[in-house]
Amino acid sequence: MSFNKRKVFFIVFALVFSFFIILASNNVFQEDPGYFIVPHGDHNHYVPNYYDRNVSVHQFPQRAPREGERITPDGRIVRDMDTGIQFFENRQMQETAPPADFSPAEEQFNRESNQSEGGN
Repeated sequence: MSFNKRKVFFIVFALVFSFFIILASNNVFQEDPGYFIVPHGDHNHYVPNYYDRNVSVHQFPQRAPREGERITPDGRIVRDMDTGIQFFENRQMQETAPPADFSPAEEQFNRESNQSEGGN
């Protein structure tokens, strides 16, 4: 009788242990960061799980996104807008403060729109 109890205990223990090994190998116990690392010579590229297959690996960032950031499918690092409080704080800052840098196309557009407003 004692032999059967040991046998049952060993089988149950092996099944539970195997179950946890399978869960751990599928990263169930770790939070998915949303990207994977592609080694590329002497540096790494951080590619999001759902990326645009037409974008070259060279266009993805060489640093991991920081807290509150994410990598877009086209390889840009942007602020994560899924955190509600941060979204509203950023939104208020954007409404009150003008953008610090303009691209050359935006600067030309602003000059042309100011000239057309002054002429009317």
